[in-house]
Amino acid sequence: PRRVWFCALFISSLIAMGSTFEAVKMQRRYTPPTIPPTPTQQWSVASITITFFLTFLSLSFQITSPAKSSKYLHGTKLELLLILLLTGLTCSSVGTATNPASGMAVNASGGVSFGNLFYSTWASFISAMGSLLSFLRTERGLDVSSELSSRGNRFRSWAILIVVALIVMGSSASCYDAKCDELYNDVRPVKYCRRAAFGVSAGCIGCVASLAVVAMRLSCATMTPEGRANRTIFIIEGILSVVLFCIFGFAVAYLTSEKGPGAPLGNLYYSSWVAFALTFFVATSCFEEFQAAKSMILLGRQPPQTELYNASEREALSSDTNSIGMPYHGTPYNNDTASIVEREDSQADQSTSASSGFSSRVTGSVGEVQI
Repeated sequence: PRRVWFCALFISSLIAMGSTFEAVKMQRRYTPPTIPPTPTQQWSVASITITFFLTFLSLSFQITSPAKSSKYLHGTKLELLLILLLTGLTCSSVGTATNPASGMAVNASGGVSFGNLFYSTWASFISAMGSLLSFLRTERGLDVSSELSSRGNRFRSWAILIVVALIVMGSSASCYDAKCDELYNDVRPVKYCRRAAFGVSAGCIGCVASLAVVAMRLSCATMTPEGRANRTIFIIEGILSVVLFCIFGFAVAYLTSEKGPGAPLGNLYYSSWVAFALTFFVATSCFEEFQAAKSMILLGRQPPQTELYNASEREALSSDTNSIGMPYHGTPYNNDTASIVEREDSQADQSTSASSGFSSRVTGSVGEVQI
């Protein structure tokens, strides 16, 4: 599976490298020849070029010498170092290419102006992250995807929301610097700048709140419903989910409107909508868990309905059978009937105790955090 990720990284880095060369060439046309390339342009070209050549050499070594690659590269610290280096380089490529101040893949307004460069750099970063997760799963036994899934879909949404909120905050800050910095702009669009500042605040709040929920779920939540820790975590989680849903609802409305920094398609547009969708899912999940816990509590308070016969019915049945008194293979029928009634009484008591135990157990262990 890791070789598939390396192949995807090779293809995406090749496209990104060609697109980066073209973007820098277009920018150099509008600058005098005496002015050297900017540090951003130099680092963008260097990072994606190094990524391409490292991926090419790694794939060539694996294909031409499978035995040596399995001995010296596959599963070793050298491969881990290579993957970490590629992940860092691709992350840097995404930052430089999609920064509105650089003007390479996006314009000053934050919209995509060079689609090949924008999407290929993101594809390179995703491929590098996929190879890293594959290495951790196969060589170190750490399956991040399974760990997140085992803790519930809502926990996984909180973890993803940390990254998405960071993207919202960084993209809004980049848009603010590109158009609202007083050092480089004489005229500041007031409405645009206010909305960009709101995007920075929303991303920061969302990142901190999501990180706090994930930390509480990892460190304080218990597997059993005893104590108040799980209920406290669930209450905090529910309150934060509603607050973040309102914040990112306003963020989508203000940032992606016509005069907002997220109006054109770009990092801010996609991340704000993804954050809104994640907070909606988290809020609905908390509400459904609350309703399930409420119904379980109400079910546990209901009187048991499992007794087959009450006292008057048993007396009537016993009197009727005693009056009949017909033998059956040498044994009186009334004795058989009495034993049946006793067996039914014991089954009713067992079912009553089982139902009460089930209702208490279900009432105390509802949801992902066992409230």
